[in-house]
Amino acid sequence: MFTAAASYNITYAPYVSDYSRYLPEDTSPAKIIVSVFWGASASPAWLIPLGAWFATSLGVTDALVGIHDAGNTVFTPLGSILAILSVLALVATMGLNAYSGMLSLVTAIDAVRPVPRTRTVRVTGILVLAVVWTAVGVGLSDASEALNTALLVMLYLLAPWTAVNLVDYFFVRRGHYAIADLFTPDGLYGRWGTRGLVAYAIGILMEIPFISVAGFYTGPVAHALGGVDLAVVVGLAVPGALSLLLNRRLDVATERSAITRSEDLLAQDDSAR
Repeated sequence: MFTAAASYNITYAPYVSDYSRYLPEDTSPAKIIVSVFWGASASPAWLIPLGAWFATSLGVTDALVGIHDAGNTVFTPLGSILAILSVLALVATMGLNAYSGMLSLVTAIDAVRPVPRTRTVRVTGILVLAVVWTAVGVGLSDASEALNTALLVMLYLLAPWTAVNLVDYFFVRRGHYAIADLFTPDGLYGRWGTRGLVAYAIGILMEIPFISVAGFYTGPVAHALGGVDLAVVVGLAVPGALSLLLNRRLDVATERSAITRSEDLLAQDDSAR
């Protein structure tokens, strides 16, 4: 349950990176952190125990059915109202999922081959993802088990990524970047961030012995611990420390001119609009 809860929160990282970029430049970092923390933790703080109660006390295997039946035991229309509201909330959430998934897909392709930043590309990306999701959903025999496995796999992949990003932002470059150079392979950061990729890859490899996914794979360390999954701890600590070590000789002072040039370029773009 700890791993599932950690996965639920860490998988919000792409949303944070996608949507925080639209905030004003002078937005307080502390306010962003507090808002993200409470936004990500407030809902699961009561929804996860509620789901556990549905499963253990009512024997519910379908969350929507459980909400409907439990609500109707209070008074008849309540269950239907809650079910409708839940579906609407799910539709809104899936809209965010589709948009963020499209951004991740397009960004991955753009790292290898330039992709035009057009509405057509965005719509096409969302439709492709919708087809894939539909095919996977139709083929599932146990949605709950598939969701749990998907959350765990995302956690194993995102924990090292999160660690590398946080170390780079807070301890290496301290939030100072040449934004314009992030979009060109010939810029300050190049096409690939070698240090970050090395730390990320080693972090994933170090997670493997600690992984525990029922019915799929249990690493030797997780097996020795009786199935306790500590991969997320390793996935945060190892690549974070390694990223800090690999960047210890990086002279960020040499990046100041590129940062200034980037800020001037972005300011010109704002003025042109």
